[in-house]
Amino acid sequence: MLTVGRPTHALPGHRAADILVQNLFAQPSGVVPGIRHAIGYQPADGPTGGDIVDVFRFNDGEVGFSITDISGKGVQAAIHAAMVKYALRAYMSEKKTAEEALRSLDRLFLENNAFEKTDAFASVFFGIINPPRTSMMYASAGHEPAMLISPGGAVQMLEPTAPLVGVLDGQQSFFKQVVVELQHGTVFVGTTDGVTEARRNDEFYGIARLAEMVDRHSLDAVDVHLQALLDDITGYCYGKPHDDIAILVLRIL
Repeated sequence: MLTVGRPTHALPGHRAADILVQNLFAQPSGVVPGIRHAIGYQPADGPTGGDIVDVFRFNDGEVGFSITDISGKGVQAAIHAAMVKYALRAYMSEKKTAEEALRSLDRLFLENNAFEKTDAFASVFFGIINPPRTSMMYASAGHEPAMLISPGGAVQMLEPTAPLVGVLDGQQSFFKQVVVELQHGTVFVGTTDGVTEARRNDEFYGIARLAEMVDRHSLDAVDVHLQALLDDITGYCYGKPHDDIAILVLRIL
């Protein structure tokens, strides 16, 4: 008879959590053809949350990216973030559209909640950029803010197209998608709500200030743009964000 037990040298809980987070939030090295992108995280005090950004490319040249804010904190939120990250990669590999992917993710959350007796939910922005880099299909499950700015243009807000995932059954028909045109030099900026909800004397950082910063730095290199945003946000809240912050800055070449 084979007996399976706990490994003799099991990692302590906090060490296992550290390894999970380090690997989950790490981005693969290398340049994605046709784009440049930079990702930044600024954790709040306390246990890790479920804010995660992912950028990935498949063999047909499509680029997919997601920005997710999972409910809750700690290892459980990180586990659900991993579920979102790899589920969306799988759905894209199966050639699902953006809205189909979020419908499938919503079903996955609901069924996982029922099985594990949890009540996790998430806001998710999922975008797919075509190989010529001339258009982006996106679906946004209750996620904001996300912004697009073309060379010489104004900041365009990308509004939610769907409800949060994992909240209510029977809402599949509410998941929609939008296709937007892209030009060389178009910049996308997406964040989690730890940005707009950063506080100074009970005043939120807000979408308007974020849009102003995105506009001001839209011609900068993506890493410079990202650092400018992080510096302004953390400075606004005196270096003590109320919630975890995740930011993606992406430019079409």
